[in-house]
Amino acid sequence: MRPVLFFVFLGIGIGFLLVGLFLTRQAWRPDIPPYGRRSRLFQIALHPERFATPGRLGTIRALNVVGAVLILCAIVVVALDIVASMSAAS
Repeated sequence: MRPVLFFVFLGIGIGFLLVGLFLTRQAWRPDIPPYGRRSRLFQIALHPERFATPGRLGTIRALNVVGAVLILCAIVVVALDIVASMSAAS
């Protein structure tokens, strides 16, 4: 059951982050250079206000936060599995 939870949390979390990135690209501010290979994905996810117009900023932030929380849930599932296997071995 835990591997299923891990993949569900991870997959949905990545999906939310990708939708947030897509919406950021759609609402890209015209006063900065366009999205390209040198765009830092981590900076775009952490600080969407630098890249997106204010109209979609709330939605983009919500998607990024939910995606990050779901990925953290996946990490917690792995950590709980590690702790359970270590305590069973003792």
